[in-house]
Amino acid sequence: MMELVAENSILQPGPIRRTKLYELVTQKLEDMIRSGELKPGDKLPSERDIMSAFNIGRPAVREALLSLQSKGLIITENGRRATVSKPSVDNVLTTLDSVVGVIIANADSFKNLYDARVFLEAAMARNAAGEIDDKLLAQLKAALDANKKAIGNRELFMQTDAQFHRVLFLAGNNPVFKAVHEALVKWLRERWRNIARNNSTEMLAYEGHLQIYKAISRRDPDGAEAAMRKHLASSWKIWTR
Repeated sequence: MMELVAENSILQPGPIRRTKLYELVTQKLEDMIRSGELKPGDKLPSERDIMSAFNIGRPAVREALLSLQSKGLIITENGRRATVSKPSVDNVLTTLDSVVGVIIANADSFKNLYDARVFLEAAMARNAAGEIDDKLLAQLKAALDANKKAIGNRELFMQTDAQFHRVLFLAGNNPVFKAVHEALVKWLRERWRNIARNNSTEMLAYEGHLQIYKAISRRDPDGAEAAMRKHLASSWKIWTR
């Protein structure tokens, strides 16, 4: 028998990790949610009922609930039974918060995140140039004007800056785009606030927005993408000071 194992590469001997109790409970509850046995808005059984059903202690139950919460499958509140959450992109992105927090704290990893942002925003600018309607274009112009007026007011400028970019993610009416933008803003907000800004850097950012707007308003996808890439390249130099 040992010779057969040695000759067959897929049966090479090795350690087998024992499944922990909370992982078994997590999988059982997750299966119930995914199958529809537990639907969005339904209350999960109480901790006591779960303990009784699986013959386990309270710590294992709480670890299972924390695991389900981290996956965006349930919502927990102090003093109340956990509730099955409604599936959404927001829930999925929220589960990445702690991971992204570590990425932002590391210089090399943060550059990777910023590069991903450039890729996404350049695509959104190109998409907006082809998809934007007159109503949304008016919103983009209003956001641009508000951004110009906010120069000198650091907090307000940051808000209007984010709003300008947000409008681009609304083109095409895809809720996934909107959720991605909101997640990016949330992840970068604290780092954004610590940037050394002055009227010159804010004017430079506004000018970048202006060029993006001009390209989109003339329905020029190549120009919009190029303007966004140039704008974010300039911003990166300010972010790294």
